[in-house]
Amino acid sequence: MTLFEVYKDSLNKLKNPDVDEIVIRILLCEINNLKSMSEFYIKKDEEIRDLQRFQSFFQQFLDGKPVQYILKKDTFFGQEFYVDQRVLIPRQETEEVVKFAIDKAKEIFGNKELRIADVCCGSGIMGVSLANNLKVSSIIFSDISKDALDVCKVNSSKLASKARYYCGNVLEKLLENNDKIDVLISNPPYILKGENIDESVLNFEPHIALFADDEFSVYKNIIKNIADIKDKELLAVFEIGTYTRSNLEEFIQNTLSNCDYGFVKDMNGKERILYIHLKLSNI
Repeated sequence: MTLFEVYKDSLNKLKNPDVDEIVIRILLCEINNLKSMSEFYIKKDEEIRDLQRFQSFFQQFLDGKPVQYILKKDTFFGQEFYVDQRVLIPRQETEEVVKFAIDKAKEIFGNKELRIADVCCGSGIMGVSLANNLKVSSIIFSDISKDALDVCKVNSSKLASKARYYCGNVLEKLLENNDKIDVLISNPPYILKGENIDESVLNFEPHIALFADDEFSVYKNIIKNIADIKDKELLAVFEIGTYTRSNLEEFIQNTLSNCDYGFVKDMNGKERILYIHLKLSNI
């Protein structure tokens, strides 16, 4: 069968073809090693190289599995990363968090070499993206999940000489080792139980990385301790969700002094970013 024949046949099996037909093209490009959708249209009359493999992939998608987990990869901030069900699938909104962190770090620190920490790192895509776009002397990846850290090590392998990995509860290992950090980025769990989320997210993505407790204690633990891991000043940037601000703003005001902080909306008008800039002295 040609690629286009397989495409047309598969299209009839989709429940929501207007939305999901692109997945068929993504899978066909993977099977025939095509680099773009343009190449797919140019070579649509080519014979498919491995129909059985495509059918296996496509059935997994029909069963609800996200295409990123099927192919074990996704693109984030212009780079391809390895992902599987041990870590969250990268989101476009998270790219906005990374872009904000890069711009803010350059604004505060200029061209200085920076010590970075990606806390609750998951696949490591945020820390790696910072390292690719800033001058970095060292980077720490920290997560409570050893499985997630194993994925992170795959994605950060090119940073091996600069990277350290801590498996533990939030900042515990950094504090134990008296590490000093200039920029911290973090995407802790922020979904409260009872919030509406997509069924494929609920069925396939790791719950430990999705769901926060009612007190948002992971955020509070980081905020409480960031003063102890700064040298002269520190920029902390967090991805947040719908209810994060109402649970954290008073806590920040009562816990930190001599800092600037703010909440920033994403392109959809939802509050997505919390930043905290700690200065020379802090209580």
